[in-house]
Amino acid sequence: MGILRISFILVLFLVTRASAGVVLEFESQDHRLNESGTVVALVDGKNLKMTITSVGDQEDSEMIFRGERREMIVVDHDDKSYMVIDEAMIDSISEQLSGYEAQMREALKDVPPEQRAMVEQMMKGRMPAPAKAPARPKTELRNTGERDTKNGYPSVKYEATVDGRKTQEFWVTDWDNVEGGNNAVEAFQAMTDFLIQMRDSMPTFGVDEGAGDNPFEHMQEMDGFPVLTYEYASDGSIASESSLRSSAQRSVDPAEFEPPSAYKRQEMMPR
Repeated sequence: MGILRISFILVLFLVTRASAGVVLEFESQDHRLNESGTVVALVDGKNLKMTITSVGDQEDSEMIFRGERREMIVVDHDDKSYMVIDEAMIDSISEQLSGYEAQMREALKDVPPEQRAMVEQMMKGRMPAPAKAPARPKTELRNTGERDTKNGYPSVKYEATVDGRKTQEFWVTDWDNVEGGNNAVEAFQAMTDFLIQMRDSMPTFGVDEGAGDNPFEHMQEMDGFPVLTYEYASDGSIASESSLRSSAQRSVDPAEFEPPSAYKRQEMMPR
């Protein structure tokens, strides 16, 4: 009975310390720069850690999204530091950017039109971006009905267009075809919602002009997992691609979603 009790206690301890998670590995290629790298995503519930490795340079990085807390941790291994971006920080920066704009309007309200135009021209590029990002072009997503096997997964092709120009192509498979896929969707969707909020409130974190949407931004609409994604340049050539190479379930320790204990926390802005 003593051995059984000890075994039961050990099982309880392991269950509380680790839970069933999913590991997905992607390969990314940038055809413009002729570079490639890997992205390993570790998922557990609404938590998601992405480790990005670029081949041939020192652009290795790590991002931890903790969905229950609605916060993102950006880890800098070179500097042995990390930064936490949460909703409070997003709101604070948005308020400050709005404040800069209001202060400028107040300072210029009594300035003659000719001088006001001159000052505004001089300040262009020196003032922070407005609190709200400009409206993004509307993306149209279409199920082409075309089917094929991509990376070993039966898939259907979706195309994204902006103003009639093809910007992205997704080969999407059913969730059941990806090991652990049904367990990963919640985390990817939660992270995408957070990134959209951050993009709209903090323009400096927005996507580059002409870049396509996050492929997971259309996940609910496509009702599946994108196992192959192409990004198209304005001339119609393939700019980059991302491929799902493997997926597996494994136990996950909650500590894997914590920044390294020896790293120092950096603040984006003084509190």
